[in-house]
Amino acid sequence: GLPRPEWHELLSEMRRRADKAGFLRRDLPEEVGGANASNFEMAIVREHLAHRGLGLHNDLQDESSIVGNFPSFHLVWKFGTDAQRSEFAEALITGDRVLGFGLTEPDHGSDATWMETTATRSGGDWIINGAKRWNTGMHIATHDLVFARTSGEPGQARGITAFIVPVDTPGFSVDLFRWTLNMPTDHADVSLRDVRVPDSAILGEEGRGLEIAQNFVHENRIRQAASSLGAAQYCIDESVAYAAA
Repeated sequence: GLPRPEWHELLSEMRRRADKAGFLRRDLPEEVGGANASNFEMAIVREHLAHRGLGLHNDLQDESSIVGNFPSFHLVWKFGTDAQRSEFAEALITGDRVLGFGLTEPDHGSDATWMETTATRSGGDWIINGAKRWNTGMHIATHDLVFARTSGEPGQARGITAFIVPVDTPGFSVDLFRWTLNMPTDHADVSLRDVRVPDSAILGEEGRGLEIAQNFVHENRIRQAASSLGAAQYCIDESVAYAAA
C-alpha cells in the first residue's frame, strides 16, 4: 500500500524540470527564488491543477506539484534557527530532506493539547517517549517533526515543543502504515522509546510548539480543500462525459 519508488523517481524528475522552468518555487520567499505567492493564489493554482486529473503535474497523494507546496519549508523558514535553515531549507525544496509531521496520537484526535508524548531533559539533551498516528510522509521521510509535551498540564496550549528528529535515531520506529481511503498511503504509526535528541533539535521556542502545528495545518488545509474541489470537479466532468457517451 505504499507509493512505489519508481513513482517518486518520476516526481523528483518533475520537480527538477519544474524548478528549471521557474514554476516550482512560486510559493516560496524571494530569498530562495520564489515569488511569495499568497494562500489565495495557491488555492487557485491547486484547484486548477487538480481539475486536470492526477499525473506528474499534480500528485494529490503527497501534494507534489509543478507549482510546489512546501508547508515544512515554511515552518523551518519562519521558526528555524540559522543552522536549521542552512540544513533544511534548500534540501526540503530539492527533496534531499523530507520532514514528516507527527502531531496526532492514537488516543487523541483533533485536540492536540491532550497529547501523551513527552520529552524530558537529560543533561543537554531531551528524551522523547510516546506514539503518533497518521504521521504524514514517513515512507520517505529523513526526519520527523515530533510534537511532545515538555511542561504544563494536559489540555494546556503552552508546554508543547516541536522537535526535528532524524528517523534513524535509536528508539524511533515506524510500526505500520494504516489503510486509508487515499491509497497508496504514507500515514504511519510511529513509536518513540527513549529517543534522545540534542537541544538544537527544537524547532521554534520551547513550549510553544502548538503555534508551529497550527501554522502548518491552517495554511495547508486551505490548499488541500482547494485541491479536493478541483479533484471533485474532475470526477464530475468524467462522470458526465461517461453518462452522455
